[in-house]
Amino acid sequence: MPTPQPEWFVVRTKSRKEEQALRSLDRRGITAFCPRILEPVGWTNDWAAVPLFPGYIFVDVVLHTAYQAVSWSPGVKGFVSFGEIPSPIGRKIVDFLRDQTAPDGIIRPDRAFRAGERVRIKRGPFAGLIAIIEKPCPERGRIRVLMDFLRQGTSVEIPLAAVGRF
Repeated sequence: MPTPQPEWFVVRTKSRKEEQALRSLDRRGITAFCPRILEPVGWTNDWAAVPLFPGYIFVDVVLHTAYQAVSWSPGVKGFVSFGEIPSPIGRKIVDFLRDQTAPDGIIRPDRAFRAGERVRIKRGPFAGLIAIIEKPCPERGRIRVLMDFLRQGTSVEIPLAAVGRF
């Protein structure tokens, strides 16, 4: 009988316990991944790395052999499932996220925009509208744009991926 191959699963963590869950899974020899992005800390100029998906991490396991070890790890609430059995997610999804992650574990967009540059909104409720870059925030994956919305200049912060060159 062939040896089952590990698959990626999504695991729900206890509130703000992603790091604890990652450490406890690592001690058990389980591969886990938690992509992070940068966000500002309060009203300071400091930035903190926070989970891209708060309350969730990815684990690469053979389900029937690692289910108990993952489920009973400190910081873990349980597997995300649809029905009674946890559902694996595509390896390509996790590979994509890992490819976007720098060696320090943080996802940083690589596209640079300059203040004053005109862009077209590609996604979301403002799709199709033209905006002007007010403040690029590439470190954390968001960008502040100024839009002429109902004849009033409105400043909106949107994901960098929603913006395209005009």
